[in-house]
Amino acid sequence: MKSTPQRVTVIRRARFSSAHFLRLPELSDAENFQRFGPSSNALGHGHNYEIEVSVSGLVQPETGMVVNLKDLKVILNEEVVTPLDFKNLNLQVDFFKDRLTTLENLSQLLWSRLKPRLDSMNLALVGLRLQESDDLFVEYYGGTDQLP
Repeated sequence: MKSTPQRVTVIRRARFSSAHFLRLPELSDAENFQRFGPSSNALGHGHNYEIEVSVSGLVQPETGMVVNLKDLKVILNEEVVTPLDFKNLNLQVDFFKDRLTTLENLSQLLWSRLKPRLDSMNLALVGLRLQESDDLFVEYYGGTDQLP
């Protein structure tokens, strides 16, 4: 008797290092510092980011897997690590030309890059967790408020 394929969520992590700064061009240096503190330094600072991606799908009877973990690693490398590793987000990532380089905005960028790839594999991007330090992270679950 064949069993019905079960839906399972697989979680994969990747790491990348990027620099950024938080500044609003219409504010003075003092106003930026008042709003963003040391993060407003236009020379920037860096983080060793960690992204954790949760992907859901049916367990394939022929492989016993939702997704080949090698394939998921390739997608994370192509869509997240390679484009962002050792980059200055403010200066080298077009998405941030008119947005602050906050974790919230970065998580939405990563979602918009990953979702089409995973959709094409009949996988659901359930959520992502983006961490910039031991005590600071965001979780994002998509939704109608996604940035383009």
